[in-house]
Amino acid sequence: VWSSEANATDAFTPLALASVWAPSLRLGTAIVPAYTRGPATLAQQVGTMAAAAPGRFVFGIGTSSDVIVEKWNGLAFEEPYRRTRDTVRFLKDALTGAKTDTDATGFSSHGFRLGVTVPDGQVPIVVAALREGMLKMAGREADGAVVNWLSADDAATVSSIVQAASPDGTPREVVAR
Repeated sequence: VWSSEANATDAFTPLALASVWAPSLRLGTAIVPAYTRGPATLAQQVGTMAAAAPGRFVFGIGTSSDVIVEKWNGLAFEEPYRRTRDTVRFLKDALTGAKTDTDATGFSSHGFRLGVTVPDGQVPIVVAALREGMLKMAGREADGAVVNWLSADDAATVSSIVQAASPDGTPREVVAR
């Protein structure tokens, strides 16, 4: 079950409910904007969702759009590639329970440590991507990519780009939404 954010519900609440109503389902966000939450709050939400659905939650993150970020939320939509990459890096560290010491593109976090919701295992993170730069970043920095609006042939093409970017050759997940 995939949940997203635009102009309806937030991405997490429907999945929290689904984690109780259907405890065998795999749950994921596709996607949560990298801009609309502070880094510590985002880590808390991802950690809480991972605790609600141990081993069944995948966090999907992306740039979103200038309309959602700037017009709806009044935030600057600057350097989307770097912001998403830096948020993925931050979350990978924060979700281990390590104390944060991050100055990144568009945000910083110093001294935050995730408390009781530190996941037992790694929470898979997938990055929303359609263009080559983001696809490569998804394969290099994350556990895979979320793609949409593609034909089957195009899905095979983008999957090859994501897989080729894996630094150690570990297969990456490509989610078609």
